[in-house]
Formats: sequence, structure tokens, C-alpha cells
Amino acid sequence: MADTNAQISEGERITASIGMMVAIISFGMLFASLFLGFAVFRINTPVWPPMGLKRPELLIPSVSTILIVLSSFFLEKFSRSLEKYPKKILFFISLTLGILFIVSQFDLWNNLKSQGLLASSGIYGSLIYAFTWIHVAHMVLAVSFLFFLTPSILRGDYKNKNKLKILNATKLWHFLAIVWGLMFLFLFIF
Repeated sequence: MADTNAQISEGERITASIGMMVAIISFGMLFASLFLGFAVFRINTPVWPPMGLKRPELLIPSVSTILIVLSSFFLEKFSRSLEKYPKKILFFISLTLGILFIVSQFDLWNNLKSQGLLASSGIYGSLIYAFTWIHVAHMVLAVSFLFFLTPSILRGDYKNKNKLKILNATKLWHFLAIVWGLMFLFLFIF
């Protein structure tokens, strides 16, 4: 069994960072294509929302936004504290808020359904559901990554490879928070 605390070379560090950036860029391309499709549709639609549909209520998307922003904030605080005295509680607060964000999306979908807005409600409904379903799938991936790191965090093992994994998970987490912020603005506010 490999020692997770073994020194990692600069090459391994760079490769892992590049790997995460390639993943984030590819996820970014997926979301960029969704935003482009949304923009084309939105620009060409004289009435918004289209087809007599009403705007989704803002309460749940607003709560979701607060959850993901706070989660990102706490994970960043934890990541920055790795060199000094890491506070495990920050990691677990972030993880809990991330799980609550995912749960809030199920509430959002139930709320949209109760308002009569379904994925089958034309392009407007399908865009909202496509964005949120794809985002939640990525959030599940990110939460799984944090669960994978949990044993190391509980042991207080923040050195070398584990530190790099934590920093990469933090990059992915921030990316998903930014994407949600854009989704919140364009799907629910504007």
C-alpha cells in the first residue's frame, strides 16, 4: 500500500493541477454551450418567460445560492488554513452545506412542478431543468470527492498528496459555485 504522505514531486503536483484544470475547463465548455443555447433562445423571444409561463419563485433558488456560496467560503477557509492549523469543522460545514444545496435542488424541482413548470413545458422548462440537473450531477461528483477526502481529514492528514487533493477539490467547488451564481442570475433573475 502506498504511503499517502510520501513526498510528491513537482511534476506530480503540476500534473494533478493540470488534470483538475482540464476537467474544470471541460465542465466549463458544457455549461458554456448551455448558456449559449439559453442566450440564443432568450434573445429571440419577445416575451419572457415565453408561452405565458410565469417566472419561478425566487425563495428556493435564493436559499440554494446562499448555501453554495457559504459552502465555497468555508471550504476556501479550510484550504487556506492547511499550512497553519487546519480546522476540520470548516471542511465539514462546507460538506454539509453542499449536501443541503443538493437537497434544495430537489425542493426546487418540486416547487417548479407545483407551479406547472415541467421539463416538458417547452424550451423554457427544459432549459431550467437541463441546467439544474446537469449542475446537480456535477455537485454530486464534487460531494463524492469531499467524502473521499473525509478519512484523511478525520486523521488530520493534510500533507502532500492529500493536500493537493484538497486544493483540487476546492477549485472544483468554487467553479460549481460560480456556475450556480450565473445560473441564478440568468435563469431566475433576468
